[in-house]
Amino acid sequence: MTGRALGAAGDGGVPVPALRYRMVSVSPGELPGLRDELAGWSRCAGLGRDAVEALALACYEAMANVVEHAYARAGAMDVEAVHFAAERRVQVTVTDRGSWVPLDWGSDVDRGRGLPLIRRLADEAVVTPGDAGTEVRMSWSTPGA
Repeated sequence: MTGRALGAAGDGGVPVPALRYRMVSVSPGELPGLRDELAGWSRCAGLGRDAVEALALACYEAMANVVEHAYARAGAMDVEAVHFAAERRVQVTVTDRGSWVPLDWGSDVDRGRGLPLIRRLADEAVVTPGDAGTEVRMSWSTPGA
C-alpha cells in the first residue's frame, strides 16, 4: 500500500488530504489494512462513529467485490478517498480494470447482497460498469451538512 492519511481529527470543515492507493494487489489479505486506513481517514475528515463504521463496511464490501468478481486470477484496483470540505462530504471510489467473473453460487442464497448493502450504508452510491472495469463511487455527508 502506498497511501496514508494525514491531518488531525476535525469537524469536517477543514480539508483532509486525499488518501490514494494505486494498483493495489487484489488479495483478500490487503483488504483489512485498507479498510482500517479508510476508517482512520474518515475520522480525520469529521465523520461520526456510525458513519465511520458504515464507510468502512461499504468500502470493504466494494473491495471484496473486486477480489471475487473482477479478475479470474490476479489483478489490481485503485482506492481513492477525497474530502470535499466546502461541500461537507467525503467520497471513496474503488476502481478495477477487470471484467465480470461470475461465481458458481449454486444454492448459496447468502450471496448477491453486496451492492444493496453498499447502497444502504452510503448516503450515495453509484456503480459504473464498463469495458475497462468497474467504478464504485460512494459518498457520505460530514456533520453540519
